[in-house]
Amino acid sequence: MFGDLLDTLAAQDLVLMWPLLLAFLTLDASVGVGLIVPGDALLIVAGTTAGSPPEVLALIAAGVVACVAGASGGHWAGRTLGPRLRHGRLGRRIGEQRWERAEELFERSRWTLAVAYYLPVVHALTPAVAGALGMPYRRFMPWAVIGGTAWVTTYVTLGAVAGGVVREHAELLLPVAAVAALVVVAVSAAVRRAISPGRAGSPEPSSASRPPR
Repeated sequence: MFGDLLDTLAAQDLVLMWPLLLAFLTLDASVGVGLIVPGDALLIVAGTTAGSPPEVLALIAAGVVACVAGASGGHWAGRTLGPRLRHGRLGRRIGEQRWERAEELFERSRWTLAVAYYLPVVHALTPAVAGALGMPYRRFMPWAVIGGTAWVTTYVTLGAVAGGVVREHAELLLPVAAVAALVVVAVSAAVRRAISPGRAGSPEPSSASRPPR
């Protein structure tokens, strides 16, 4: 039954998935939808609908475009609203701890801005924090593009592999779903450990949060 469902999804025109990815991932970081619904799950589900490598690439392309749009919107919001975004009603509901976690990324080397995409909730705040702290758009966006591309590619591909396995062996749905969930958790944990302030050999704080010269 589940194999038939995946076959049905895979048979659908990609125009049904593109708008969903574009809308969700654009809103993910621009207005904070990612604080409520993790984008990781959507990317994996989208990947399961791909029935061929070209379809996987098409989904990845849509996801990357949406990530760029979302990061741009989030940066603009942070730049425009500044402290009001953090200390307003929505900012208080998000929680100070989450804001501080996102802000830590600017106290470390800039590559952490890219890997932040693998941290649920935090990555949805990163663009707004970048804008609020005055990080120039032209400096922030290359890292957002790198991180968004890696994030989308990883989880769409994971979903495509999982979907292919389940279409061939429907009885493996639960084990495959469990493995996919473990991969997401493991990747997130590895990234958190890598950027942990107390980790030995971690990079020195960078000038990412300093005003431009």
